[in-house]
Amino acid sequence: MEAVTSGSSIREASNTFLVPYTTLNSHVNNEVLYDQVGRPTKFSIEEEVYLEQAVLALHSWGDPLSIEEFLHISEEYASSLNKSNLFPAGKPTYDWLRSFLKRHTNLILKKSYPLEKKRAALTSEQIEEWFGLLSKVIGENDLANWLAQLFNCDETGLSDSISYSKVLVHRRTSNAYRIQGGSGGKSFTSVMFCASATGFLLPPFVVYKSKRFGWMEKTLFYEWFEQIFLKHTKILPRPIVLILDGHGSRFKVETLKLSVENNV
Repeated sequence: MEAVTSGSSIREASNTFLVPYTTLNSHVNNEVLYDQVGRPTKFSIEEEVYLEQAVLALHSWGDPLSIEEFLHISEEYASSLNKSNLFPAGKPTYDWLRSFLKRHTNLILKKSYPLEKKRAALTSEQIEEWFGLLSKVIGENDLANWLAQLFNCDETGLSDSISYSKVLVHRRTSNAYRIQGGSGGKSFTSVMFCASATGFLLPPFVVYKSKRFGWMEKTLFYEWFEQIFLKHTKILPRPIVLILDGHGSRFKVETLKLSVENNV
């Protein structure tokens, strides 16, 4: 608001301070409706725009705020402005949040989906490098036209308690994701799936949680490789390319030996 008053265009101020153009335009032209009848708002117009700006910035950085987190930073902001006493409970409440969202229609609460840290941290350079390596392996083994000899396997954990908390995002957001550690919840069961590039699907390999883990270990991976993968691909021509999704089990010496012997 101050930047526009000082001579900047609404578009320039929007880009500089990461405030949506429509929001800033509405405030500049006094098109935003605030509670003028009854109790006044706790924060001023400028202060609420600041909070909205913070929410949208965090969303654009891939770390949208949950309801509790937004109320917490709003509480800290109120404290820094010596306005905590304006809230009946000494801090912003869910009722205040509902009113805030009515005044800031660019924001919406949306159910988030968990996104593993390792997936969120993936870069375009890493993706290009991976596909470059894959192309090299396929080319060296002359398998570009032999898709039946290209396989990919991946282990998926079945979680008992994945969190789908609501987060604050821009209204035009189609899907909201929230970064978390691990794969979500406590996995009691995992399933190894494997298929060829032609769609040939091997039988799934299910690992139930024991006293230690619910994930596949090196010994179990060897068992899967020997009893399922090699058994169901023995009629195929060699070589075969098997793509593993970051599976540490491949480093077991016996597995590597079996792989070399079977030209996989």
